[in-house]
Amino acid sequence: MNDNSIKRAIRERRKELGYTQAWMAEQLGIEERTYKLVEAYDGTRLLYARMEDIAELLNISLLELMEDEEDKSSLLRDERNSFESMLADLRLEIARLRDEADKLRREVDRLNGCIDDKDFIIKSLS
Repeated sequence: MNDNSIKRAIRERRKELGYTQAWMAEQLGIEERTYKLVEAYDGTRLLYARMEDIAELLNISLLELMEDEEDKSSLLRDERNSFESMLADLRLEIARLRDEADKLRREVDRLNGCIDDKDFIIKSLS
C-alpha cells in the first residue's frame, strides 16, 4: 500500500471539504498532534488503525483513498471473503431455524392431537 498517496488523498480531501486537522482529530477522538501524524511521515500505524473512520468523515470510500490497483484488488478480495463467510453463516442459521420451525410444527400437531383426544374423552363422558 502506498502510504504517501493515501496520506496525500486524505489531506487533499480534508482541505477540499474545509476541515481542519483539529476538527478531524476531535471527530476521531484523538489529540490534534496525534492526527497530524496521520498526515505526516510517522503515522502509518495510526493511519491503518483509523483509515475506515477517516474515510467515513471525508465521505469517501477506502477504495477512493487508494491509488494502487493491487491495493484495491486486495481490499475487494478481503471484503468478498468476509461477505462470503457471513453469507455461509447466515445459510447455516437459516437451516437451523428451519429445523426449529419443523420441530415446533410437529409439537403443535402433537398438542392438537392431545386436544382432539381430550375433546373425544369429554364427549364420551357426557
